[in-house]
Amino acid sequence: VRALTALARFFRIGLSKGKKIIPVRDEIEHVKNYLTIQKMRYKNKFEYYFEVDDKVLQLSTLKLILQPIVENAFLYGVSEKEENTIITITAWQEAEDLFLRISDNGEGLEEEKLTELRDSLHETQETNHIGISNVHQRIQLLYGPSYGLEIDSIKELGFSVTMRLPFELT
Repeated sequence: VRALTALARFFRIGLSKGKKIIPVRDEIEHVKNYLTIQKMRYKNKFEYYFEVDDKVLQLSTLKLILQPIVENAFLYGVSEKEENTIITITAWQEAEDLFLRISDNGEGLEEEKLTELRDSLHETQETNHIGISNVHQRIQLLYGPSYGLEIDSIKELGFSVTMRLPFELT
């Protein structure tokens, strides 16, 4: 029942009556539903935490930008790690910008792979990093080149993606 409820809510927010822009509150709920489903799939292999400033919940964001990044944590972090992985989703406002960060304590990337991933954000042709590139390009297409993703990683210490978006009230 929990899985079915989470899946129904996941799809409801994913559709969002055709809207491209939704409240941060809905985007956070969308990724919570995704994590609920993954928690059942991976049993107790990971934990997740949300550190969300209440002030940002009424702000607007492009929909479906958190889940693809969280999905990468499962593809490259949770499934390969034997001990518990911790995924943290953080949201805050600085001046006129909204920041959303997804971080994990997974394997992280070597410097060469990190550079390759960062470079792939700006490629318009097909890449192996479809989810991350798609989110970055959608943000920049809507808000301009000052916005998008910043990727950080330290081998064996983890990985993080920070999204910078303009401050917009719903």
